[in-house]
Parts: sequence; structure tokens; C-alpha cells
Amino acid sequence: MIATKMLHPVTFFEFLTTPQLRAIAGISNEVSYESGDYVFRENEYAKELCVLVQGSIDLFFTVDVEYHPELHKELLFSEIGPGEMFGVSALIEPHILTSSARASRPSQVIKIDRLGLQALCDHDERFANGLMHQVAKTTLERLNATRLQLAAVWSTTTV
Repeated sequence: MIATKMLHPVTFFEFLTTPQLRAIAGISNEVSYESGDYVFRENEYAKELCVLVQGSIDLFFTVDVEYHPELHKELLFSEIGPGEMFGVSALIEPHILTSSARASRPSQVIKIDRLGLQALCDHDERFANGLMHQVAKTTLERLNATRLQLAAVWSTTTV
């Protein structure tokens, strides 16, 4: 459990009422990470929705070629800043993480229990609607940023 006041400055939660913020705080904990620590790894089961309080988190996925370990590569696609949500796979079946998250500097992360969050959504339709709106907005912003990255790479390789 965390203090409700920790959630007030997080823009991701601006749609919540005070009782809803209290409910989120009740199913959340704060975790500290040192630079280089993994918050989670791709293909793991997503147990929490995460919000960065302080620091910086890199989101990346790994490309492996089965018979060529020398081709192992981590591809960074997003840097998470304070107030941003990540680990959205916790809210979407089959709840398997599609990327890895690693602290690029010392960081504080709020982790919100997936099962508790699902129970809140089942109990409060307006809460569920607001949460999914925020998740969709965040996901669309990341998709657009990834498209820009792909366009930039494509333009430099085809010239």
C-alpha cells in the first residue's frame, strides 16, 4: 500500500476521484530500482501495471536468431519518464509482457496489482472506462512514436 498523495501528481490518474485514488493506493506498492535493474522482462506474465514516479525506464525488446547467438540484439523503442504508465499487458489478455523494462538510472516505480485493478474495474464501470481511455491514449502515443522511429530508420537505409 502506498500513500494516496503519491498518485495526485501522476497525470495518468487525473480522471480518478479521491475514493478511486484511495482504492488504487491500496493495491499498489512502490519499488526502487538501481540503474541497470530490470523492472520486468518480455514474455513474463504481467502481474502489475507500472507508473514511473522518478527516474527513467527503457522499454525494449530482444531479437534472437536461434542458431546465431552473436546476432542477439536489444532494440530500444521507448524511454519512460516520470508520470508515465508502462506494463499495459497487465490489462490485456493473455497478460504476457511484449517488451522488457530496465531502469536507465535510479528509479521509483509504483506497481499496481493486476488482479486488484481488475476487481476495481469489475466493480466500477466509470473507473474501468476512464482507465481504458488512458491506456488507449498512452498506447496510441507509443505506437505513433514507434512509427516515427521506423520511418527514420527506413529513410536512412533506402537513400
